[in-house]
Amino acid sequence: MSKRASDRSPLTPLSQRGESEDRVQQGKRTVLGLFPHPDDETYSAAGLLAWCAARGAAVHLASATRGERGWDRHKRIASGAHLAAHRSGELAAACAALGVAPPVCFDLPDGGVSDIDRAAAAAGVGTHLRALRPDLIVTLGRDGAYGHRDHLAWTAIVEAAVALLPDAERPRLLHAAFPRGLFTRVAQLGKRVGAVADDFDADGVGVAREAVALRLDVRPLRDAKLASCLAHDSQLDVAPGSFFRRVLEPLLEEEWFVVAAGPPLPAATSDPFAGL
Repeated sequence: MSKRASDRSPLTPLSQRGESEDRVQQGKRTVLGLFPHPDDETYSAAGLLAWCAARGAAVHLASATRGERGWDRHKRIASGAHLAAHRSGELAAACAALGVAPPVCFDLPDGGVSDIDRAAAAAGVGTHLRALRPDLIVTLGRDGAYGHRDHLAWTAIVEAAVALLPDAERPRLLHAAFPRGLFTRVAQLGKRVGAVADDFDADGVGVAREAVALRLDVRPLRDAKLASCLAHDSQLDVAPGSFFRRVLEPLLEEEWFVVAAGPPLPAATSDPFAGL
């Protein structure tokens, strides 16, 4: 993560980044989180990633972008290369808080994931999957949590990459899901700044509880999840009473997931590896 985005080509396979396939540890479950921006992993699946790491799995994380077109909530860091470097460091700190491997980045354009060649991007992600051979992949759902254009495009790319794998090699793909309405206000705010399409149904984000395949109790991992959120200080205000903290609070108790591809989960399980 110390190299600049300009030093690497987007979607360079893991095995060509000098981070060889020996990171795939034999005899261990391997988990891969694939998220569009630094910080998307924290509210959605930090508990799951920490749960898997605590049980001995090799847990990896990759971000599509470095979030360079965002903004520092403290207004200290300008958008662009400086913010990209800062957010990359925040992501590394969040991974350390969760006990997962240092992250990698595909260096796709922040705010422009929906404009890239999706077939080429899916092929690049597929190369990463073949290098790591994960048993379990987790990403955002098809509503992108709150309809962010990059989120929607990245989920489609990840799904396409998984579909390229032979059936026998296809991992379980989990989509992070959220209670209906939890992110409605976020979607509405996203429309104001152009991150969410005007015709996106902000009132339709989220799922009903009975539609969820896995409900993971993350209360024992609350401190780790909060620490990962705190690591993203330029983006996330977790102070009690803040807007984000109110959104986050139910996600510090339970994380929800649906199976989007690969082996299904047994009914009523609380183990993301069940049935693998």
